[in-house]
Amino acid sequence: MIKKLLGTMSVRIFLITVIGILITAMVVNMLGQRDSRENETRLRDQFAFDRIESMIRILEATVPEKRSEIQDVFKRMGSHVTLGVEPPQNAPLLPAELANLNNLLVPEVADFISLSKASHCAPRRPPPPPGFGAPPPHPHGQCLAVYTHLEDNTPILIELHYGGHRPPAGPPHERNPLTIVLAFFGLISIIWAVASVATQPLRKLANAALQLAHNIEHAPLAENEGSTEVRHAAKAFNEMQRSILKHIQERGFILGAIAHDLQTPLTRLRLRLEKVKDQELKQGLIKDLTATQEMVREGLDFARLCGENIHKSKVDLTALATAVCDDFEDAGHAIASSLPAQSITILGSAHLLTRCLTNLLNNATTYAKTPALSLHTEGNQVIFVISDDGPGIPAQELNNVLEPFRRLEDSRSRQTGGTGLGLAIARMIVEKHGGKLSISNKPLPASGLVIRITLPLQ
Repeated sequence: MIKKLLGTMSVRIFLITVIGILITAMVVNMLGQRDSRENETRLRDQFAFDRIESMIRILEATVPEKRSEIQDVFKRMGSHVTLGVEPPQNAPLLPAELANLNNLLVPEVADFISLSKASHCAPRRPPPPPGFGAPPPHPHGQCLAVYTHLEDNTPILIELHYGGHRPPAGPPHERNPLTIVLAFFGLISIIWAVASVATQPLRKLANAALQLAHNIEHAPLAENEGSTEVRHAAKAFNEMQRSILKHIQERGFILGAIAHDLQTPLTRLRLRLEKVKDQELKQGLIKDLTATQEMVREGLDFARLCGENIHKSKVDLTALATAVCDDFEDAGHAIASSLPAQSITILGSAHLLTRCLTNLLNNATTYAKTPALSLHTEGNQVIFVISDDGPGIPAQELNNVLEPFRRLEDSRSRQTGGTGLGLAIARMIVEKHGGKLSISNKPLPASGLVIRITLPLQ
Protein backbone atom coordinates (compact mmCIF):
# COMPACT_ATOMS: atom_id res chain seq x y z
CA MET A 1 0.00 0.00 0.00
CA ILE A 2 2.77 2.44 0.96
CA LYS A 3 4.78 1.49 -2.13
CA LYS A 4 1.75 2.08 -4.32
CA LEU A 5 1.08 5.42 -2.65
CA LEU A 6 4.70 6.55 -3.06
CA GLY A 7 4.56 5.55 -6.72
CA THR A 8 2.11 8.32 -7.66
CA MET A 9 3.53 11.53 -9.07
CA SER A 10 1.38 13.76 -6.84
CA VAL A 11 2.77 12.14 -3.66
CA ARG A 12 6.33 12.38 -4.97
CA ILE A 13 5.97 16.05 -5.78
CA PHE A 14 4.38 16.66 -2.35
CA LEU A 15 7.19 14.85 -0.53
CA ILE A 16 9.91 16.62 -2.50
CA THR A 17 8.31 19.99 -1.77
CA VAL A 18 7.86 19.29 1.96
CA ILE A 19 11.36 17.86 2.43
CA GLY A 20 12.91 20.72 0.49
CA ILE A 21 11.05 23.32 2.54
CA LEU A 22 12.05 21.61 5.79
CA ILE A 23 15.72 21.47 4.77
CA THR A 24 15.63 25.10 3.72
CA ALA A 25 13.97 26.08 7.01
CA MET A 26 16.61 24.16 9.00
CA VAL A 27 19.46 25.85 7.15
CA VAL A 28 17.88 29.28 7.55
CA ASN A 29 17.25 28.58 11.25
CA MET A 30 20.89 27.54 11.81
CA LEU A 31 22.13 30.66 10.09
CA GLY A 32 19.62 32.72 12.06
CA GLN A 33 20.87 31.27 15.33
CA ARG A 34 24.43 32.07 14.36
CA ASP A 35 23.41 35.64 13.55
CA SER A 36 21.55 35.82 16.85
CA ARG A 37 24.62 34.73 18.79
CA GLU A 38 26.76 37.25 16.96
CA ASN A 39 24.21 39.99 17.69
CA GLU A 40 24.06 39.01 21.37
CA THR A 41 27.83 39.15 21.65
CA ARG A 42 27.91 42.52 19.93
CA LEU A 43 25.17 43.94 22.15
CA ARG A 44 26.80 42.52 25.31
CA ASP A 45 30.13 44.09 24.36
CA GLN A 46 28.48 47.42 23.62
CA PHE A 47 26.64 47.27 26.95
CA ALA A 48 29.88 46.49 28.81
CA PHE A 49 31.66 49.33 26.99
CA ASP A 50 28.92 51.82 27.88
CA ARG A 51 28.87 50.69 31.50
CA ILE A 52 32.66 50.86 31.95
CA GLU A 53 32.87 54.24 30.27
CA SER A 54 30.08 55.57 32.50
CA MET A 55 31.82 54.31 35.62
CA ILE A 56 35.09 55.95 34.59
CA ARG A 57 33.37 59.26 33.82
CA ILE A 58 31.53 59.19 37.17
CA LEU A 59 34.79 58.55 39.04
CA GLU A 60 36.54 61.36 37.15
CA ALA A 61 33.72 63.76 37.99
CA THR A 62 33.88 62.86 41.69
CA VAL A 63 36.37 64.42 44.02
CA PRO A 64 38.92 61.89 45.37
CA GLU A 65 37.52 62.13 48.93
CA LYS A 66 34.07 60.94 47.78
CA ARG A 67 35.23 58.16 45.47
CA SER A 68 35.00 55.53 48.20
CA GLU A 69 31.28 56.20 48.45
CA ILE A 70 30.94 55.78 44.72
CA GLN A 71 32.82 52.46 45.01
CA ASP A 72 30.16 51.22 47.46
CA VAL A 73 27.42 52.21 45.02
CA PHE A 74 29.14 50.36 42.19
CA LYS A 75 29.57 47.30 44.45
CA ARG A 76 25.85 47.20 45.20
CA MET A 77 25.31 47.29 41.41
CA GLY A 78 27.46 44.16 40.95
CA SER A 79 30.71 45.89 39.97
CA HIS A 80 33.88 46.15 41.98
CA VAL A 81 36.16 49.19 41.61
CA THR A 82 39.61 49.23 43.22
CA LEU A 83 41.64 52.42 43.22
CA GLY A 84 45.43 52.50 43.09
CA VAL A 85 45.86 49.04 41.57
CA GLU A 86 48.72 49.00 39.14
CA PRO A 87 48.27 46.83 36.07
CA PRO A 88 50.44 43.70 35.83
CA GLN A 89 53.67 43.98 33.94
CA ASN A 90 52.87 41.14 31.54
CA ALA A 91 49.37 41.32 30.15
CA PRO A 92 47.68 37.91 30.02
CA LEU A 93 46.80 36.38 26.70
CA LEU A 94 43.53 37.84 25.49
CA PRO A 95 40.75 35.25 24.88
CA ALA A 96 39.24 35.20 21.42
CA GLU A 97 35.78 36.05 22.77
CA LEU A 98 37.10 39.44 23.99
CA ALA A 99 38.48 40.54 20.62
CA ASN A 100 35.51 42.76 19.79
CA LEU A 101 35.33 44.28 23.30
CA ASN A 102 39.08 44.83 23.31
CA ASN A 103 38.77 46.83 20.08
CA LEU A 104 36.11 48.98 21.72
CA LEU A 105 37.95 49.66 25.02
CA VAL A 106 41.67 49.65 24.25
CA PRO A 107 43.30 52.16 24.15
CA GLU A 108 40.58 54.83 24.23
CA VAL A 109 39.04 53.80 27.57
CA ALA A 110 41.22 51.07 29.10
CA ASP A 111 44.86 50.06 29.13
CA PHE A 112 44.11 46.36 28.76
CA ILE A 113 41.45 43.84 29.80
CA SER A 114 41.38 40.21 30.88
CA LEU A 115 38.98 37.50 32.08
CA SER A 116 38.87 35.55 35.34
CA LYS A 117 36.39 33.36 37.20
CA ALA A 118 33.00 34.81 38.02
CA SER A 119 33.67 34.30 41.74
CA HIS A 120 36.31 37.07 41.58
CA CYS A 121 33.58 39.65 40.96
CA ALA A 122 31.28 41.13 43.55
CA PRO A 123 27.93 39.34 43.78
CA ARG A 124 25.12 40.91 41.84
CA ARG A 125 23.07 41.14 45.07
CA PRO A 126 24.04 40.67 48.72
CA PRO A 127 22.93 37.54 50.57
CA PRO A 128 19.57 37.89 52.34
CA PRO A 129 19.30 37.92 56.13
CA PRO A 130 18.86 34.56 57.80
CA GLY A 131 15.42 33.18 57.31
CA PHE A 132 14.68 35.44 54.32
CA GLY A 133 14.87 33.21 51.27
CA ALA A 134 17.61 31.21 49.68
CA PRO A 135 21.13 32.54 49.17
CA PRO A 136 21.97 34.05 45.77
CA PRO A 137 22.69 31.51 43.07
CA HIS A 138 26.18 30.58 42.05
CA PRO A 139 27.44 33.28 39.67
CA HIS A 140 27.39 32.45 35.99
CA GLY A 141 29.62 33.64 33.21
CA GLN A 142 33.02 35.20 33.88
CA CYS A 143 34.55 38.21 35.54
CA LEU A 144 35.86 40.99 33.29
CA ALA A 145 38.88 42.88 34.65
CA VAL A 146 39.54 46.32 33.13
CA TYR A 147 42.80 48.10 34.01
CA THR A 148 42.80 51.83 33.27
CA HIS A 149 43.56 55.21 34.84
CA LEU A 150 41.63 58.39 35.49
CA GLU A 151 42.44 61.88 34.27
CA ASP A 152 44.52 62.52 37.38
CA ASN A 153 46.54 59.35 36.53
CA THR A 154 44.99 57.35 39.37
CA PRO A 155 45.18 53.69 38.36
CA ILE A 156 41.98 51.72 38.87
CA LEU A 157 40.74 48.19 38.38
CA ILE A 158 37.13 47.64 37.40
CA GLU A 159 35.72 44.13 37.80
CA LEU A 160 32.26 43.31 36.59
CA HIS A 161 30.32 40.29 35.45
CA TYR A 162 30.62 39.41 31.77
CA GLY A 163 28.42 36.85 30.04
CA GLY A 164 26.05 34.36 31.64
CA HIS A 165 22.99 36.52 31.00
CA ARG A 166 21.26 37.94 27.99
CA PRO A 167 22.19 41.51 27.06
CA PRO A 168 19.64 44.27 27.23
CA ALA A 169 17.33 44.80 24.36
CA GLY A 170 18.76 46.87 21.57
CA PRO A 171 18.05 47.77 17.97
CA PRO A 172 17.83 44.67 15.77
CA HIS A 173 20.96 44.09 13.76
CA GLU A 174 20.64 43.80 10.02
CA ARG A 175 20.25 40.13 8.99
CA ASN A 176 23.20 38.51 7.30
CA PRO A 177 22.68 38.73 3.52
CA LEU A 178 23.98 35.16 3.23
CA THR A 179 20.87 33.96 5.05
CA ILE A 180 18.57 35.71 2.58
CA VAL A 181 20.58 34.44 -0.40
CA LEU A 182 20.56 30.85 0.86
CA ALA A 183 16.84 31.00 1.57
CA PHE A 184 16.19 32.35 -1.91
CA PHE A 185 18.31 29.71 -3.63
CA GLY A 186 16.77 27.04 -1.40
CA LEU A 187 13.29 27.95 -2.60
CA ILE A 188 14.50 28.16 -6.19
CA SER A 189 16.02 24.68 -5.84
CA ILE A 190 12.74 23.32 -4.52
CA ILE A 191 10.78 24.85 -7.39
CA TRP A 192 13.33 23.53 -9.89
CA ALA A 193 13.19 20.03 -8.40
CA VAL A 194 9.40 19.98 -8.46
CA ALA A 195 9.33 21.28 -12.04
CA SER A 196 11.91 18.68 -13.11
CA VAL A 197 9.98 15.82 -11.55
CA ALA A 198 6.75 17.05 -13.13
CA THR A 199 8.15 17.68 -16.62
CA GLN A 200 10.73 14.90 -17.00
CA PRO A 201 8.10 12.28 -17.96
CA LEU A 202 6.59 14.76 -20.43
CA ARG A 203 10.00 15.37 -22.02
CA LYS A 204 10.61 11.63 -22.21
CA LEU A 205 7.21 11.09 -23.80
CA ALA A 206 7.77 13.96 -26.25
CA ASN A 207 11.16 12.54 -27.30
CA ALA A 208 9.60 9.11 -27.80
CA ALA A 209 6.82 10.63 -29.93
CA LEU A 210 9.43 12.49 -32.01
CA GLN A 211 11.41 9.28 -32.51
CA LEU A 212 8.21 7.46 -33.42
CA ALA A 213 7.48 10.05 -36.10
CA HIS A 214 10.79 9.20 -37.78
CA ASN A 215 10.91 5.48 -37.05
CA ILE A 216 7.76 3.52 -36.28
CA GLU A 217 9.89 0.59 -35.10
CA HIS A 218 11.71 2.62 -32.47
CA ALA A 219 12.30 0.81 -29.18
CA PRO A 220 9.25 1.09 -26.89
CA LEU A 221 9.28 3.01 -23.62
CA ALA A 222 10.11 1.22 -20.38
CA GLU A 223 6.84 0.37 -18.64
CA ASN A 224 8.27 -0.42 -15.18
CA GLU A 225 9.98 2.93 -14.45
CA GLY A 226 8.68 6.12 -12.89
CA SER A 227 5.49 6.90 -11.02
CA THR A 228 2.15 5.17 -11.53
CA GLU A 229 0.97 7.87 -13.93
CA VAL A 230 4.19 7.66 -15.95
CA ARG A 231 3.95 3.87 -16.20
CA HIS A 232 0.35 4.12 -17.37
CA ALA A 233 1.33 6.74 -19.97
CA ALA A 234 4.21 4.54 -21.17
CA LYS A 235 1.90 1.54 -21.52
CA ALA A 236 -0.65 3.61 -23.45
CA PHE A 237 2.08 5.03 -25.70
CA ASN A 238 3.53 1.58 -26.42
CA GLU A 239 0.07 0.22 -27.13
CA MET A 240 -0.50 3.08 -29.58
CA GLN A 241 2.84 2.32 -31.27
CA ARG A 242 1.96 -1.37 -31.59
CA SER A 243 -1.46 -0.48 -32.99
CA ILE A 244 0.02 1.89 -35.60
CA LEU A 245 2.70 -0.64 -36.55
CA LYS A 246 0.10 -3.39 -36.83
CA HIS A 247 -2.06 -1.17 -39.03
CA ILE A 248 0.89 -0.38 -41.33
CA GLN A 249 1.85 -4.05 -41.51
CA GLU A 250 -1.72 -5.07 -42.28
CA ARG A 251 -1.84 -2.48 -45.04
CA GLY A 252 1.40 -3.87 -46.43
CA PHE A 253 0.12 -7.43 -46.12
CA ILE A 254 -3.05 -6.55 -48.03
CA LEU A 255 -1.07 -4.83 -50.75
CA GLY A 256 1.41 -7.70 -50.88
CA ALA A 257 -1.38 -10.28 -51.08
CA ILE A 258 -3.08 -8.45 -53.92
CA ALA A 259 0.17 -8.00 -55.80
CA HIS A 260 1.15 -11.61 -55.25
CA ASP A 261 -2.22 -12.93 -56.42
CA LEU A 262 -1.92 -10.85 -59.60
CA GLN A 263 1.37 -12.50 -60.52
CA THR A 264 -0.23 -15.78 -61.68
CA PRO A 265 -2.91 -14.32 -64.00
CA LEU A 266 -0.40 -11.82 -65.39
CA THR A 267 1.99 -14.65 -66.21
CA ARG A 268 -0.80 -16.61 -67.96
CA LEU A 269 -1.78 -13.46 -69.83
CA ARG A 270 1.80 -13.04 -71.01
CA LEU A 271 1.84 -16.58 -72.38
CA ARG A 272 -1.45 -16.08 -74.21
CA LEU A 273 -0.18 -12.84 -75.77
CA GLU A 274 2.42 -14.89 -77.61
CA LYS A 275 -0.43 -16.36 -79.68
CA VAL A 276 -1.57 -12.97 -80.97
CA LYS A 277 -0.72 -12.77 -84.66
CA ASP A 278 -1.09 -8.98 -85.09
CA GLN A 279 2.43 -7.77 -84.20
CA GLU A 280 1.47 -4.15 -83.59
CA LEU A 281 -1.33 -5.16 -81.24
CA LYS A 282 0.94 -7.75 -79.65
CA GLN A 283 3.68 -5.22 -78.88
CA GLY A 284 1.19 -2.76 -77.40
CA LEU A 285 -0.33 -5.41 -75.18
CA ILE A 286 3.09 -6.67 -74.06
CA LYS A 287 4.12 -3.11 -73.23
CA ASP A 288 1.02 -2.58 -71.09
CA LEU A 289 1.48 -5.97 -69.46
CA THR A 290 5.12 -5.15 -68.64
CA ALA A 291 4.03 -1.89 -67.04
CA THR A 292 1.44 -3.77 -64.99
CA GLN A 293 4.01 -6.32 -63.86
CA GLU A 294 6.34 -3.51 -62.87
CA MET A 295 3.58 -1.97 -60.81
CA VAL A 296 2.96 -5.30 -59.12
CA ARG A 297 6.69 -5.72 -58.43
CA GLU A 298 6.96 -2.27 -56.87
CA GLY A 299 3.82 -2.97 -54.85
CA LEU A 300 5.41 -6.14 -53.51
CA ASP A 301 8.62 -4.25 -52.66
CA PHE A 302 6.66 -1.58 -50.83
CA ALA A 303 4.67 -4.22 -48.91
CA ARG A 304 7.87 -6.01 -47.86
CA LEU A 305 9.35 -2.77 -46.57
CA CYS A 306 6.20 -2.07 -44.56
CA GLY A 307 6.19 -5.40 -42.80
CA GLU A 308 9.79 -6.45 -42.27
CA ASN A 309 12.79 -5.41 -40.21
CA ILE A 310 15.92 -4.87 -42.23
CA HIS A 311 19.16 -6.68 -41.42
CA LYS A 312 21.90 -4.14 -40.86
CA SER A 313 25.62 -4.52 -41.40
CA LYS A 314 28.53 -2.17 -42.06
CA VAL A 315 28.08 -0.30 -45.34
CA ASP A 316 30.70 1.87 -47.04
CA LEU A 317 28.58 4.72 -48.39
CA THR A 318 31.43 6.17 -50.44
CA ALA A 319 31.95 2.90 -52.32
CA LEU A 320 28.18 2.37 -52.65
CA ALA A 321 27.59 5.82 -54.16
CA THR A 322 30.56 5.34 -56.53
CA ALA A 323 29.15 2.03 -57.76
CA VAL A 324 25.69 3.53 -58.36
CA CYS A 325 27.17 6.43 -60.36
CA ASP A 326 29.27 3.99 -62.42
CA ASP A 327 26.17 1.94 -63.26
CA PHE A 328 24.37 5.02 -64.54
CA GLU A 329 27.38 6.08 -66.58
CA ASP A 330 27.52 2.61 -68.12
CA ALA A 331 23.86 3.08 -69.07
CA GLY A 332 24.68 6.39 -70.77
CA HIS A 333 23.64 8.78 -68.00
CA ALA A 334 26.47 10.94 -66.64
CA ILE A 335 26.18 11.78 -62.94
CA ALA A 336 28.10 14.78 -61.57
CA SER A 337 29.34 13.21 -58.37
CA SER A 338 31.11 14.89 -55.45
CA LEU A 339 32.23 12.12 -53.12
CA PRO A 340 34.81 12.20 -50.30
CA ALA A 341 38.12 10.39 -50.68
CA GLN A 342 37.81 8.64 -47.31
CA SER A 343 35.31 5.92 -46.53
CA ILE A 344 32.11 6.78 -44.65
CA THR A 345 30.68 3.72 -42.92
CA ILE A 346 27.27 3.25 -41.29
CA LEU A 347 25.13 0.33 -40.19
CA GLY A 348 22.50 -0.45 -42.82
CA SER A 349 21.42 -2.52 -45.77
CA ALA A 350 23.62 -2.05 -48.85
CA HIS A 351 20.91 -3.51 -51.10
CA LEU A 352 18.18 -1.16 -49.87
CA LEU A 353 20.41 1.92 -49.89
CA THR A 354 21.44 1.12 -53.46
CA ARG A 355 17.75 0.78 -54.37
CA CYS A 356 17.04 4.16 -52.74
CA LEU A 357 19.78 6.02 -54.65
CA THR A 358 18.85 4.26 -57.87
CA ASN A 359 15.19 5.28 -57.60
CA LEU A 360 16.09 8.91 -56.92
CA LEU A 361 18.69 9.12 -59.70
CA ASN A 362 16.26 7.45 -62.12
CA ASN A 363 13.82 10.28 -61.47
CA ALA A 364 16.61 12.84 -61.93
CA THR A 365 17.75 11.36 -65.26
CA THR A 366 14.14 11.15 -66.47
CA TYR A 367 13.27 14.81 -65.91
CA ALA A 368 16.68 16.53 -66.10
CA LYS A 369 19.91 16.51 -68.08
CA THR A 370 22.56 17.16 -65.42
CA PRO A 371 21.78 15.21 -62.24
CA ALA A 372 24.32 15.52 -59.41
CA LEU A 373 25.10 13.44 -56.33
CA SER A 374 27.16 14.59 -53.33
CA LEU A 375 28.08 12.95 -50.03
CA HIS A 376 29.50 14.56 -46.88
CA THR A 377 29.24 14.47 -43.09
CA GLU A 378 27.87 17.07 -40.67
CA GLY A 379 28.64 16.28 -37.04
CA ASN A 380 27.24 12.83 -36.35
CA GLN A 381 25.18 12.71 -39.54
CA VAL A 382 25.78 11.63 -43.14
CA ILE A 383 24.23 13.81 -45.85
CA PHE A 384 23.35 12.72 -49.40
CA VAL A 385 22.27 15.51 -51.75
CA ILE A 386 20.75 14.67 -55.14
CA SER A 387 19.99 17.67 -57.36
CA ASP A 388 19.01 18.29 -60.98
CA ASP A 389 18.12 21.13 -63.34
CA GLY A 390 14.64 19.88 -64.22
CA PRO A 391 11.32 21.67 -63.87
CA GLY A 392 11.06 20.92 -60.16
CA ILE A 393 7.84 20.23 -58.25
CA PRO A 394 5.01 22.69 -57.48
CA ALA A 395 5.40 24.03 -53.94
CA GLN A 396 1.96 22.79 -52.89
CA GLU A 397 2.91 19.22 -53.87
CA LEU A 398 6.26 18.99 -52.07
CA ASN A 399 4.71 17.43 -48.95
CA ASN A 400 2.46 15.05 -50.87
CA VAL A 401 4.88 13.68 -53.46
CA LEU A 402 6.44 11.27 -50.94
CA GLU A 403 3.13 9.54 -50.23
CA PRO A 404 2.51 6.09 -51.80
CA PHE A 405 0.84 6.06 -55.23
CA ARG A 406 1.13 9.82 -55.51
CA ARG A 407 1.84 11.00 -59.06
CA LEU A 408 2.19 14.56 -60.29
CA GLU A 409 0.82 13.71 -63.75
CA ASP A 410 -2.65 12.51 -64.67
CA SER A 411 -1.26 10.18 -67.32
CA ARG A 412 -0.72 6.59 -66.24
CA SER A 413 2.03 6.05 -68.80
CA ARG A 414 5.19 4.52 -67.38
CA GLN A 415 7.24 7.08 -69.34
CA THR A 416 5.64 9.97 -67.47
CA GLY A 417 3.78 9.39 -64.25
CA GLY A 418 5.03 5.96 -63.21
CA THR A 419 3.41 4.05 -60.36
CA GLY A 420 3.92 6.68 -57.68
CA LEU A 421 5.88 4.32 -55.44
CA GLY A 422 9.50 5.23 -56.30
CA LEU A 423 9.81 8.18 -53.90
CA ALA A 424 7.68 6.46 -51.26
CA ILE A 425 9.98 3.42 -51.32
CA ALA A 426 13.07 5.66 -51.14
CA ARG A 427 11.63 7.53 -48.14
CA MET A 428 10.73 4.30 -46.36
CA ILE A 429 14.24 2.90 -46.91
CA VAL A 430 15.74 6.05 -45.40
CA GLU A 431 13.37 5.92 -42.42
CA LYS A 432 14.18 2.23 -41.89
CA HIS A 433 17.77 3.39 -41.39
CA GLY A 434 16.74 6.01 -38.82
CA GLY A 435 17.17 8.90 -41.28
CA LYS A 436 15.08 11.53 -42.98
CA LEU A 437 14.40 12.37 -46.63
CA SER A 438 13.32 15.88 -47.61
CA ILE A 439 12.55 17.48 -50.97
CA SER A 440 12.80 21.14 -51.95
CA ASN A 441 13.08 23.24 -55.09
CA LYS A 442 16.17 25.24 -55.92
CA PRO A 443 15.86 28.92 -55.05
CA LEU A 444 14.79 31.16 -57.91
CA PRO A 445 15.80 32.02 -60.57
CA ALA A 446 17.35 28.53 -60.80
CA SER A 447 15.11 25.57 -61.52
CA GLY A 448 15.42 22.00 -60.39
CA LEU A 449 14.86 19.69 -57.49
CA VAL A 450 17.05 19.05 -54.41
CA ILE A 451 16.63 15.84 -52.42
CA ARG A 452 18.43 15.70 -49.08
CA ILE A 453 18.95 12.40 -47.26
CA THR A 454 20.15 12.51 -43.65
CA LEU A 455 21.42 9.30 -42.05
CA PRO A 456 22.90 8.76 -38.57
CA LEU A 457 26.66 8.23 -38.57
CA GLN A 458 27.56 5.11 -36.63
